[in-house]
Amino acid sequence: MIAVSARELSARLLLRRELIPWTLLGVALGLVEGATAAVLIKSRFGGTSADWAVNLAVALVSGAPALSNVVSFVWANIAHGRPRVQLIVAMQALFAVVVGVVGLAPQQSRGLLVTVLSILLARMVWAGLLTIRTSVWIANYPRQVLAQSTGRIVVFSSLAVAATAAFTAWTLNHGTLDPRWLYGGAALSGLAGAWLYRSMRVRREFQLLDAESAAAGRSGAFSLAMVFEILRGDRDFSRYMFWMGMYGGGNLMLVSQMVVVLSDDLHIEPSQQILMLAVVPLLMLPLCTPFWARMFDGQHVVAYRARQAWALVAASAVLAVGGFTGSAPVLWVGVLLLGFANAGAHLGWNLGHNDFATPGRAQHYMGVHVTLTGVRGMLAPPLGMLVYQWLDSQSPGAGRWALILPLILLAGGATGFNAMNREQQRRSTLAGDG
Repeated sequence: MIAVSARELSARLLLRRELIPWTLLGVALGLVEGATAAVLIKSRFGGTSADWAVNLAVALVSGAPALSNVVSFVWANIAHGRPRVQLIVAMQALFAVVVGVVGLAPQQSRGLLVTVLSILLARMVWAGLLTIRTSVWIANYPRQVLAQSTGRIVVFSSLAVAATAAFTAWTLNHGTLDPRWLYGGAALSGLAGAWLYRSMRVRREFQLLDAESAAAGRSGAFSLAMVFEILRGDRDFSRYMFWMGMYGGGNLMLVSQMVVVLSDDLHIEPSQQILMLAVVPLLMLPLCTPFWARMFDGQHVVAYRARQAWALVAASAVLAVGGFTGSAPVLWVGVLLLGFANAGAHLGWNLGHNDFATPGRAQHYMGVHVTLTGVRGMLAPPLGMLVYQWLDSQSPGAGRWALILPLILLAGGATGFNAMNREQQRRSTLAGDG
């Protein structure tokens, strides 16, 4: 009991060192976060470039948080067997600098390409940070308080992202601040976060590095071949990834389609779009994360997803109705449900793979997870946008019917999680009887 108490005390001290740096980095993240960046591109380049090019850019940028994860295995290899803090600090600084570069893109049509590429690069670096920091969290925080501890970091960071999005919405309304200053200030905030993170420590890091070295000796460096090896060798994880692909693909389609529907079909102001798709859902995180964290800490991630996934199905259904009817109250109900559901989805995404991974392979499993997330981020938003464009070309205004597609995918994923959960419960019952 004394050892457990000592570890929990150590975890609280380490948590305090993480909160401020990740919050400052959240300010920088706010300007390259999917919904905010997508609305900024739609409002900034709409009319200066072809509609299809702008809408495709919206799809790529809204999916960038997921798409960028396709290179996560590179980051996993770089981090494997190496001290974490120094590497994380360097990546945090690089991320902040690239965010600053986004503000230097010209306002003419050629700036669209520069903006999209810069955001993709920033998100690739952030994907590496997400891949690497999970091993720090596992080392520092006991499993029974892992979700609650890391949930606080997520909450503070998300509040910073929401505040940045809200400030961006305000500047769009008033037009009083040059975007270069906006991105420059966010970059400075990120650099300050990197500077403060230097004081972070990893509990018993030597054990983590030894376990990784032993795992590397057995399986080699993380690669695309290892993705298939892990999926073939772990049937449960493979099935979980399949249903995550369907569920996550629907989630990724939804936001990019909503940006275009709100803009082109419902003619809602860009600042209002940011409030709906970025600020309010992010502000829901502090309210909802503790609820989802308590649920997560008490059960396997499959059982958790079997319940949590339906919240996002409900949000998608309400937003689709709002898109069809143009009803502001319905849209706001959908937005609130989206924030509630995404709080739980974000927690499961960051920690769920740990319920399948063996010691020393958590980073490999996270690498598989985020690599597959990158694949669906590459495919799902552009596919959803192509469906929208095709429907709209058949009949002006019909594009909003494309919102049915993410709803179908989300419901299919939720159904799959429930099937997995029932199978796990049957196995547990049989094992108990045996």
